[in-house]
Amino acid sequence: MVHTTRDRVFALMAPVFWSITGVTIRFIDSANEWQINFYRSTTLGLFVLALLLVRYRTKTFKIITSTGGVGIWAGVFVGSAMICNIVALTHTTVANAVLLMASGPIFAAVLGWILLRETVTKTTWIAIILALAGIAIMVGGDLHTGGLLGDIVALIGVAFFGAYAIALRYGQHTDMTPAVLYAGIFGALVGGSVSSLTGVGLSAPIGDIGLCAMLGIFQLGIGSVLFALAAHSVPAVELTLYALGEPILAPIWTWIGVGEVPAVATLIGGTIMLSALLLHVLGLRQRTKYKTD
Repeated sequence: MVHTTRDRVFALMAPVFWSITGVTIRFIDSANEWQINFYRSTTLGLFVLALLLVRYRTKTFKIITSTGGVGIWAGVFVGSAMICNIVALTHTTVANAVLLMASGPIFAAVLGWILLRETVTKTTWIAIILALAGIAIMVGGDLHTGGLLGDIVALIGVAFFGAYAIALRYGQHTDMTPAVLYAGIFGALVGGSVSSLTGVGLSAPIGDIGLCAMLGIFQLGIGSVLFALAAHSVPAVELTLYALGEPILAPIWTWIGVGEVPAVATLIGGTIMLSALLLHVLGLRQRTKYKTD
């Protein structure tokens, strides 16, 4: 009971860490999206490697390689989603980016139905339709505001996140923490390569690099660790519900920090999206009950 209570606290805290991305990006002075991805991904990779070394010591290399191709692909998928998240945040409002990215679990349900033949309840189908409506409203509201590119990139990130969720299910009997290490390596390679090819390079103000490192260690690293620890005793349905804290909190922090106010279309579409995610949680609960009966 004590561990369950502790893990629920961890599940509540994780989205708080995740939600600081948008406001932190707004405080970055001159580093572009690819430099941000390089430094954030590098520090994330180092953090996860240190975590694995502390946990597994001499068995670390064995644990990393035990995930095989599934672990590598999972890392590429979630690394791509992380890259898309930063690019989206630099081209649209924080509210639009995080709310669109929040549709990942619903997209994963569709992929699970297509690829894994998983059961999708009627409630979840309604949630999918609502989510599409919410996305249409948010993206439609950005057609004439210059944020359309960010919205499209966010939706691409959602697709990558869905693929990551499927990869995790294929590797569910293995510690998939190394996938996050692979994600850090992949993100650093992409961020560094694009920065070099565009002639921008990796030179950035030390303050910007510090903020990127904070994102890698605290926002992604510690947030993900807390959520993984919570998963030991907190049911998946509850975890999905707790994760909704991120798209709710992120626009609030950005509004408080830099005065960025979401558009009316974002508020309407976001409300529909959050309602869809709540319905999705109910669909998961129904499916879990169906399996246990």
